[in-house]
Amino acid sequence: MEKFPTPESLVESDKEEILHIIRHLGLQNQRANTYQTYAKIWLQNPPALNKRYPIRGYPSQSSGRDIKKTEILTDDDPREAWEIGHMTQGPYALDSWRIFCRDILRGKATGWNGEGGKEEGFQPEWMRVLPEDKELRAYLRWMWLKEGFEWDPWTGEKDVASKELLVAAGEGRIAWDDKGGMRIIGERSGNKVQGGLGEFEQDAEKL
Repeated sequence: MEKFPTPESLVESDKEEILHIIRHLGLQNQRANTYQTYAKIWLQNPPALNKRYPIRGYPSQSSGRDIKKTEILTDDDPREAWEIGHMTQGPYALDSWRIFCRDILRGKATGWNGEGGKEEGFQPEWMRVLPEDKELRAYLRWMWLKEGFEWDPWTGEKDVASKELLVAAGEGRIAWDDKGGMRIIGERSGNKVQGGLGEFEQDAEKL
């Protein structure tokens, strides 16, 4: 971000500059081309309010099948479509966009976690995302734990988290598997949640 803080700087950069930074990730040529392509599309046709593009099969298999590929939906259309649907069809990119960016673009909040939300009963967009990526699943499980819930990333269902789980989370005794599933490891060190994670401590004390 320090080297290329804007889409313009990324488009105008020498590809070798990008390769130098990302070479350790592998597939650096493909990645660099993708970064610059996205930046060009962003400059030519950036995500905007009242312009949503259908994606067949996202977020469910039936999504987008009632919309023509050339249709651009306004925000008052109830059918599913996305502000970055003209840029990517990838579930990971779409899930990440919804989690971290969408509420801000739409003016629903000033931060991705609902900061500044003024609508009564407003819920951040991330609460409606069911990602397939294991890291996003683990992250949203953590976020739901901070809300006091144990969340199922496969169904979206949630239950009030147990005191044992909240304490383990606060003590860093949660392990994640390769699908984003979680389990408690080690033994409880006491009644208080360690590590200064106040939200877990408060939730655990309520139970």
